[in-house]
Amino acid sequence: MSSVRLVLSALLGPPLMVGAGLCALVAALAQLGRWSATWDLFTHFAPFYLAVGLATVLLALVFTGRWRIAALSAGFACAFAAALLMAPEYLRSTGPRATPGAGPTLKVVQFNAWDDAGGTARLAAWLDAGRPDVVVVAEANRRIRDDLAQHGWWSVTGRSGVMLFTRDRPLAAIVPTGNETGPMELIGVVVATAAGKATVLGLHAPWPTQRSLLRERRVLIPIVRSYPSATTILAGDFNSTPWSFTRRRDDRDFGLIRRTRAVFTWPVGRHHLPFPVLPIDHVYAGSAWATVKVERGPPLGSDHYPVMVTLAPCAPS
Repeated sequence: MSSVRLVLSALLGPPLMVGAGLCALVAALAQLGRWSATWDLFTHFAPFYLAVGLATVLLALVFTGRWRIAALSAGFACAFAAALLMAPEYLRSTGPRATPGAGPTLKVVQFNAWDDAGGTARLAAWLDAGRPDVVVVAEANRRIRDDLAQHGWWSVTGRSGVMLFTRDRPLAAIVPTGNETGPMELIGVVVATAAGKATVLGLHAPWPTQRSLLRERRVLIPIVRSYPSATTILAGDFNSTPWSFTRRRDDRDFGLIRRTRAVFTWPVGRHHLPFPVLPIDHVYAGSAWATVKVERGPPLGSDHYPVMVTLAPCAPS
């Protein structure tokens, strides 16, 4: 047994130590994402760094001598650096909570349909079962619009790939100028709720590597803040994880509370991993709303899982 451990130490010890050490270094340097958009790209992979660190610690237990000590040190350093990136997401407040069944609710769904890759049958059936009030669909198309219309959904569309669907006819539609390309394919509706009139905005943000499009963030923030902060709801495929500093800045600048906490939604399904590894679909809501439930929906054929957030008006203080 000791000879086997010696062989494993000699063969696996060096690459594990180097791999964990590199991940620890990148995770530590990702803290520079506070000031640099380039380094902020590396924050998105924090779960990978954490997995590498923990795997290294576990495997180091079968090593002997200096390789065990070196691998344990590298593994713990990697896991710690990753935890520093991820911990704020799990420690932050997601806003007031409400007890299920306490009163009237508003259900909002965020879903990237991947250009209808999975068809609309499963989506329509899931929506009919869950009966949300507003559905934000990124990468939507006319077929999705027409098929959901047959199931009784009102649609609000512009020239972009983001569409909003409501059970009841909305009070107003919001389709900003330049909806095809920006800001971030924003679109919205005004609906009647138990908390009064509420604005629900949907968007599809660019990938963090699309630097030229990310400049739209400067335009997006004042638009979001132009609506009543207490009752406004914002949902979308933001293409960024909650451990990125960009997402943390948006959490602060939108004037809303992000109700989703690390809900892993991407990638999944055909040609992808069997489980999602990044939480990039998020739902925000103003202070007039209490969160009843946040749930990830089933796979619907897209490369994203849907997210459904149930809200209720906050009780008067």
